[in-house]
Amino acid sequence: MNRSKRSDVFPTTALPVAPGVLAIATAWWHPVRGHMDCPAHPLLSAHARRAGYTVDARRWEEKAVNGDDRGPAATTVVAVSYERPEGGHRGLALAARSEDGPAVAFAHRQIASWQAVLRTRRLLYVSEGAAPSGAPTAEVRSAASPAPPQASVPSQGKQGPGQGGRTGEPGGGAWLPCGCSAGSGCLSASFAERSLHRSVGRGDEVVVVGAPAPGTGGGWPHRAPDAALKRATTLAQAEALTVKDPERFAFVVAPGAVVSEAAGILRVLRRRFPRLRGQHPWEWCCTTDDLDTAVGSVLAQSDALLVTGGGDSPLVRTALVRAAGSGVRVREVTSLDRLRPEDVDGATITVLHTATGTDPAGAGQGPGAWPGPEDGPAREVARVLDGLGPTGHVLRTVRSTHLLSDRGAHEPA
Repeated sequence: MNRSKRSDVFPTTALPVAPGVLAIATAWWHPVRGHMDCPAHPLLSAHARRAGYTVDARRWEEKAVNGDDRGPAATTVVAVSYERPEGGHRGLALAARSEDGPAVAFAHRQIASWQAVLRTRRLLYVSEGAAPSGAPTAEVRSAASPAPPQASVPSQGKQGPGQGGRTGEPGGGAWLPCGCSAGSGCLSASFAERSLHRSVGRGDEVVVVGAPAPGTGGGWPHRAPDAALKRATTLAQAEALTVKDPERFAFVVAPGAVVSEAAGILRVLRRRFPRLRGQHPWEWCCTTDDLDTAVGSVLAQSDALLVTGGGDSPLVRTALVRAAGSGVRVREVTSLDRLRPEDVDGATITVLHTATGTDPAGAGQGPGAWPGPEDGPAREVARVLDGLGPTGHVLRTVRSTHLLSDRGAHEPA
């Protein structure tokens, strides 16, 4: 693609622009290359408005750029373009009144900065599901062990570490302690609490296994047990754990724990305490395990992480922790004027949409569906990057599913 990049400056009298105004092409006709699509025009508009200019974004007529610089109302067009692999051309074009020096200089700076990052790239997406397949619901509940009513879970706003939204920001939607959305119908937190109180009630010591993933675990347990709980969040803690009576020892998996990590801790505990008893695996929620797997796989091949949307979620919290550990640069893009050239300077970029309470239910669901709402920030970023070079879009989905057993029921813990 680099060999096909072309930058141009054209004078014209057929595209009048008022002083203090920047004209931005949504599509236009290049004198040499012909018709030019401009999917990234909203990006130029956002930065121009932020700089204080009035923006006139529209499709330019075929003869708008005529090469004529005569007269006091002449206009300067600054543009960059490239060839598309499938044919045709795309690019960026701004126009300012030729005698308006600051506006012309701004147009040159914008085109030069975005021209530097025109390239072929991949965009990778991960999105929360409205009803994750890894979440235990009423359909997998045993008739012999009905679930209690779901406990009320507070919105993840300004809470303690590991229990809420990004620091300094209000929560963006309600999430269950396990990491599923509030409307998912996931009962894993209720199952865990029921198992906890049942074990305490029969006199067992109880260990809570696993550490809630970032942004999960808040509001659990809904009702505090009558006995002190032990914690085993690491393999080392599991190896060092002591109990009064190994014959009366039980576990629950912490809602929000990454199941693959909890399983490793349980392997140690079962080796040390063969009489350990606890929840049936059918009651464990795999949502954070799936999110951790998906996020880890895309960040491992990414140069940058862009976080869109105005909410907060376990997905984004997990990604931020992963990115910090791997050195992937992160940029929060709540609006297009926050997207900078250096943010998209990479061959592979991960885009995460964090849902808010106003996002349409089920957005981003189903094979081939885009993450987030149709007119949301994630789609805006995707469309803009489509105009900054040939772009491939890949949605990464990891979904664990609880299957019904042949018996159709299981024994309670």
